[in-house]
Amino acid sequence: MTDSPTHSIRFRLTAAYTAVLAITFALIGVAIWVALESSIQRTADRDLRARLADVRRYVDSFSPEDLKHLEEEFREESLLSQSVANVRIAGAQGQWLYQTPSAESWPPLSPPKSQISFETIRVRNDRIRLLTAPIRVGTVQIGLSIGEFEEVKNGFLWTLGLGSPLLLFIAALGGYWLSGRALRPVDQISQAAAQISAQDLSARLPSSGVGDELDRLSAVLNEMLRRLQAAFHRITEFTADASHELRTPVSVIQTTAELMQSKPRTVEEHVAAWSRVHAETARTGLLISDLLLLARSDAGKNDLELRPIDLAETAYSAADEMRVIAEAKGLRLSIETPKTCPITGDADALRRAICILLDNAIKFTSAPGDVHVSIVSGEKTVLTVSDTGVGIASADLPLIFERFYRVGKDRSRQTGGAGLGLSIAYWIVDRHGGEITVASVVGKGSIFSMVFPSPTASPFSASSPSSVRS
Repeated sequence: MTDSPTHSIRFRLTAAYTAVLAITFALIGVAIWVALESSIQRTADRDLRARLADVRRYVDSFSPEDLKHLEEEFREESLLSQSVANVRIAGAQGQWLYQTPSAESWPPLSPPKSQISFETIRVRNDRIRLLTAPIRVGTVQIGLSIGEFEEVKNGFLWTLGLGSPLLLFIAALGGYWLSGRALRPVDQISQAAAQISAQDLSARLPSSGVGDELDRLSAVLNEMLRRLQAAFHRITEFTADASHELRTPVSVIQTTAELMQSKPRTVEEHVAAWSRVHAETARTGLLISDLLLLARSDAGKNDLELRPIDLAETAYSAADEMRVIAEAKGLRLSIETPKTCPITGDADALRRAICILLDNAIKFTSAPGDVHVSIVSGEKTVLTVSDTGVGIASADLPLIFERFYRVGKDRSRQTGGAGLGLSIAYWIVDRHGGEITVASVVGKGSIFSMVFPSPTASPFSASSPSSVRS
């Protein structure tokens, strides 16, 4: 399904950019308009005050006896007529003492005011800035045409009205082009990602090499694809191996049943057949149990019950359980722990984790060989399982605890493993807030260490002597 162009990031970025630019133009236009209006008024008011000063000086030059001839003097005074072309003067009683022809169309004179006042009036399509002020003989009004300034403002308004849409259109085209260039790597990433499927995870997302946010995103996604590819590869291998592991016991059970039904059998043959069926059933049940446990862990279900336990007692229990297997193979299994070792955990789960490590050590140690369990308790509690077996190659060490990973497929099949034991041990230790590590040298053996946080308080004694058992 193709998205509408109006829903694309490119369109929305361009629209947002254009809207911001339009608002900016509008705010700048209003600011300039207000500044022009204020500047025009200040200029006109300054000019009017200068002309008021001329009128006052002229009126103050008359003596009281000459004031009655003021009108004639006004008409004859050329200086005043040149400096104050639009003026009218009213006496104290409101009678007109003098007014120029252009002032006759002004609004009626308001009552005399004690202070200077300004107003703007319109006369015959012309705007006039009007000053009203008291003088010695009464009140004077002086006008100044600001029509030329209005033409400047109107010109600015037309320029803004016609130029802004054109500029916005050009800016929108430029923004659309720039956003297209900026988002082109996103389209390339989308196209590359669309070609990646579960059947082929080898493809990688493109990178421009400039180190920007999109390059970092591509790097993160490529790393995720690398991990997914590795996980899919291991799962595919595990599926094949698990199918083989499950098919073998099922085939044995089916073949045994068919042979037993083919003709009458002796009691001894029935006993042997049922023994094979029981062994293969136990093997299949263990594999299914491991798979279910890991599935529950993936689902976030934690069935562990953490409470104060004695790790030393748990380790002895696990060693006793595995001792028969070790001795049957001609190995010496020894354990060295404090008399008590208190931690908080699930005894059954930890016993299983220890048994997994012991089973792993026994499988890959040839007779005569040693498998040793030890516990050291301090700020942290460390349980180690060491052996004198074949060891693990350095290339395999980083992957040893990964699910479905098996070191040496042929060797794992011979020992009956499905590659899940160490993953289960890792999960158990992790749920206890600890960590599990491994150190190994090929041909000399391996050391697996489980590190647990020591509890701050425990019902056990922390100062108990060590005990050693073989």
